[in-house]
Amino acid sequence: MHGALVFLWENPLLLIGQIFFLLLWARQLKLLDPFPAILRYGWWISIAFLLVNPLMGQNGVTFLWKGPIIPVIGRMDLTLEELGYAVMAMLRLICLLLLSVMYQRGVDHDRFMLLFTKVAPKFVLTSLLAIRMVPFLSKELQRIQEINQLRGLRPAAQSIRAKLIYQMNVFRPLLLSAMEGSWQTAEALYARGFGSGPRSIYKQEHMNAQERVSLFLLLLFFTFIVAARVNGFGDFAFYPRVTWSDPLGDGLFLLILSVLWTLSAYGLTRRSEH
Repeated sequence: MHGALVFLWENPLLLIGQIFFLLLWARQLKLLDPFPAILRYGWWISIAFLLVNPLMGQNGVTFLWKGPIIPVIGRMDLTLEELGYAVMAMLRLICLLLLSVMYQRGVDHDRFMLLFTKVAPKFVLTSLLAIRMVPFLSKELQRIQEINQLRGLRPAAQSIRAKLIYQMNVFRPLLLSAMEGSWQTAEALYARGFGSGPRSIYKQEHMNAQERVSLFLLLLFFTFIVAARVNGFGDFAFYPRVTWSDPLGDGLFLLILSVLWTLSAYGLTRRSEH
């Protein structure tokens, strides 16, 4: 839901408020450990967009700098509107990165997939096996590369052809290892009766009262935001001129959002503690 809200508004105040809330929530759940490393790469993308969009864009009327005219590209200029839109896009990117980290670290993927076992058991089984193969292949590739280093195996030359031949020699045992792992998995599934007919017993995951209340608050929260956006709350325009319709009303809107976010997050946090 937060991912959809990122694209629902362009108001920098609301985006900053959403990022601040997500940071507090992630800190409460102790999910912020990998975020600095991911943000280090995200900053480069944000800075590149922050530079390219204002210089290459031809929108806006509040000029901060007028540069030379370059063939094909046009005039190199910098306007307040282009700079503000680039900052807003950078805030969106930071928010999406934070949401991605929280989802990867905070969601029990097995429990989430088990919610759909009775509806689509084959899809769930295939998805879990595919997800399991990613770390398996990564560890196998690392093991094969370490063995090659111990044996002194290196590319015969620094040419592209020699490096490709060396990589083929690395991926050949990786392919054989993957096939062997697939065979062992198939034997284990066959021994447990998979594929012999429809299952009679499924492990069911049920939501408790706190989760139901939290989901109700999230739906209430989303309905409130859609109704507020229809009535003009959070309106912010960058082009053709920066226009903020109601700063005071948007501040009150953000305060109400913070209360709804906190209530729903509190219920989900209590669930994760149990």
